[in-house]
Amino acid sequence: MLKKWSGPELLVDLYLPRFGPQSVESRVEAALTVPEFLRGAIEAERNGYDVIIVSCFSDPGMEAARELVSIPVIGSGICAMTLATLMGSRFSIIAPGSGAVSSRGYENPKKYGFNQNLSSIRRVGMSVMDLAKDRTLSLKKIIEVGKLAVSEDKADTLILGCMSMAFHDVTEEISSGVGVPVINPIPASLYLAECLVKSNLSHSYTAYPKLSSQKINQIYDSLK
Repeated sequence: MLKKWSGPELLVDLYLPRFGPQSVESRVEAALTVPEFLRGAIEAERNGYDVIIVSCFSDPGMEAARELVSIPVIGSGICAMTLATLMGSRFSIIAPGSGAVSSRGYENPKKYGFNQNLSSIRRVGMSVMDLAKDRTLSLKKIIEVGKLAVSEDKADTLILGCMSMAFHDVTEEISSGVGVPVINPIPASLYLAECLVKSNLSHSYTAYPKLSSQKINQIYDSLK
C-alpha cells in the first residue's frame, strides 16, 4: 500500500518498535509508544533519511522528536486535518471505539488550531484491532457513521481517524457513499512529507529548539 501511494520517487521504510501497545486508544498507550519512536527518530536522521512520519492519528511524540532531529517530523493526524481544511470548511473525524468521545480526541484539533473547523468526532463502534480484520464490516460502519456526520453535524469533509481504517484503502468508496471528500491520513502524510523535502523545509528551531548533541546522545543511550 505504501508503495502504491508513495510513487517512484519516494522510498518509504517502516520503523517497527521493539515493544509497546498493539494499538493506541488511550493516553497511556500513546505515552508508551513515545520512547521507541524517539529512538527511531534519532536513528532515522543518522541513517540519512529525509523526513519522519508518525503513523498514528494522535501523533504521539511528534513535537518531542522535533527537538532531537533537524529533518522534518510530521504526524498523520496533523497532515490529515491540514488537508481537510483545504478541501472544505468543516470536517468530522471518524474514530475507532464506541461510546462517548473522551476529551483526548479533541486535544489535537484544538492544539493545532483546527477547533473551529471540527464538526464532530464520530465513533464506528469497532476497536482498532477489529477494524484491521474486517474490511467489509469496517466500510459499512464508516459509511453509516459518515452519513450521520454529514447530515447531523454538517461536516463537508471526513477524515479517517485511524490507521487501521486507512490501510483498507476505502476513501473512494466512502466518498461515493456519503457524498463528501474523505481524507486518508497515510497518503496525506506521505505527500506532505515529500512536499517538505522538495521545498527544503523543516520545523522551526524557534518553536522547537534542538537539544545539544551531548544531550541527544545521552537520551539515545538511555533508550537503547
